[in-house]
Amino acid sequence: MKNGIVIFLLASCFSSFGQGNCLIYPEGSRSRKACEICYKALEHRQGSKESQMMFDSAIAVGPDFAWSYFEKSVPYFKRGFLYEGIQILNKAVELEPVNYLCYRASWFWQYKNYDLCIQDLEAYYALPDAYLQYTPGGEMNMEIVLGLAYAKNENYAKAVETLENFTNSYQSKYEIGFFDYHVLGVMYVHNKQYNKAIEAFKKQLTIVDNIADSYYYLGLAYKGLSDKDSANLQFEKALLLLKDKNRHRINIGYPVSEDDVYAEM
Repeated sequence: MKNGIVIFLLASCFSSFGQGNCLIYPEGSRSRKACEICYKALEHRQGSKESQMMFDSAIAVGPDFAWSYFEKSVPYFKRGFLYEGIQILNKAVELEPVNYLCYRASWFWQYKNYDLCIQDLEAYYALPDAYLQYTPGGEMNMEIVLGLAYAKNENYAKAVETLENFTNSYQSKYEIGFFDYHVLGVMYVHNKQYNKAIEAFKKQLTIVDNIADSYYYLGLAYKGLSDKDSANLQFEKALLLLKDKNRHRINIGYPVSEDDVYAEM
């Protein structure tokens, strides 16, 4: 199974989240100077006056160097100032959309602006040089986020289409995320494609088999097919796992708020 976090961290050395070597820019160029100032800024505490002033200096020296805007925006997001962070990040997106569209989309997702999240991700995946990207912490592939964003807007058909295309693109078992088939299965349940949901959850349980939520939704799929015995069996498994607080939620985001699973209602 693919470890998304590891892959993300390895890739980050060459992406927007880890700019890489300033020596790739010509000596004396504005980008080279801006890059060097940014690295000096990172020696200071993130969000400090010193670091932010240095990012401003980098922007003044190299106004077309996208990484300066990205790094300056990060503390705003982490402190909950979405609007201010977006205003700065927008310039990085304008300069290098392939590197920063997904990052902006991840914050739209975090702040529940699903329309703008979808807009950014659709634009990103339409780019000819789009590549594999994860949420900033490396927990979830951005294509999964796109599918969930469609679901948040109750467009389950589009969510299913997106997630099917994504899971069908796997070349080996090592590309499968921990909960990819769980998310796909939930989408199938919402779209009333119960047989496909059962198939997805059976795949999920070969990857992670001790999370209550997967059994619960598998039970809902059987219930949708009027197979009460099979449904009750899965609900019983979910209840057993719910006794262990560590086997309850999957912290990747749910299509609607009602999807939290509890032992009692």
